Amino acid sequence: MKKIHFMMRVFTMVLTGVVFAVAVFTMVINPTETVETKLFWQMPLVSALCTLTSLIYPWNREMSKKEIIVKTLIHYLLINAIVLGGGALFYWYDPSQVRNIAAMVLAITLIFGVVTAISWRKSAADAARMNEKLEEYQKKMQECSQTR
Repeated sequence: MKKIHFMMRVFTMVLTGVVFAVAVFTMVINPTETVETKLFWQMPLVSALCTLTSLIYPWNREMSKKEIIVKTLIHYLLINAIVLGGGALFYWYDPSQVRNIAAMVLAITLIFGVVTAISWRKSAADAARMNEKLEEYQKKMQECSQTR
């Protein structure tokens, strides 16, 4: 259940970031008068694929600093491949225009950075809360054993 909750939270953050990126892209970088309705199923699809890449991180063990760096780099590259590939497939941008590719990579980097930072902060808060509860439980158990 924790994985599903985590994945839904990540999906929500990614999709929100994608919506903002599309808004900036269609209003500032490559202004258009209208947005095609097919974009409304393409954005969640790409966001879901990006969310699934979060499964490269292990759930049942801690990672070394080196492993975290390597997995984060792989994760970032997978996200770039999905978004740039999906964007080219769905004609979100013109791959022959370096400016468009640079804008896409910048948007990917910003969204990836924000989602990663929020996820790490939330995980750290969850770990701190679990450690606090564990300490309380251990203290309670110690008090119970001393009264017997």
